[in-house]
Amino acid sequence: MAATVEAGRRSGALDMKAVSAVLDSAVKAGVSDAVMAQMVSMAAGAFPVNAPQVASAAVRSYGTKVTEANVRNIVSAAVSVQPKPYASVSPICAAVTRALGHSPVAMTVPSIAVEVAAKTPDNPLQGEGVTTQTHGLIVNPGEDASAGALVMPGGIPVGGTPTSPAPVSNPSGN
Repeated sequence: MAATVEAGRRSGALDMKAVSAVLDSAVKAGVSDAVMAQMVSMAAGAFPVNAPQVASAAVRSYGTKVTEANVRNIVSAAVSVQPKPYASVSPICAAVTRALGHSPVAMTVPSIAVEVAAKTPDNPLQGEGVTTQTHGLIVNPGEDASAGALVMPGGIPVGGTPTSPAPVSNPSGN
């Protein structure tokens, strides 16, 4: 199946509808998480601008049987192939959250975002003088992170954990 995705991408015949159909077929066929990650990586790499749509299509492919592990796998795979992985975490996670709707798994996306962002190679929050979030939306350079909360340059939160501040945008988009 991965060869089909790659051949379609190279020929220009692969679009987002086709990507969704391939991902749906993969889930129905019971592919492993590793294979699904590879397919998401290839599709998100082929369509970097559409990486959020690829990730949300992959999540929707699982339907109501989607798990936190599936979401973590999909987000990590989509982010890993982006030209600017750290900056791509927020839009990919926002699209995944919208795809999950009111599912209990949607509540785990902010912590997944923090985890994935922390592992990106271009993470500006590594080292000294990082920008962190400690009280609500007040962000100051050099503060200690409250329960590992990360913020993007400019003070925009990437996500949160059950004990740290929530992201600026909630699942409803507010």
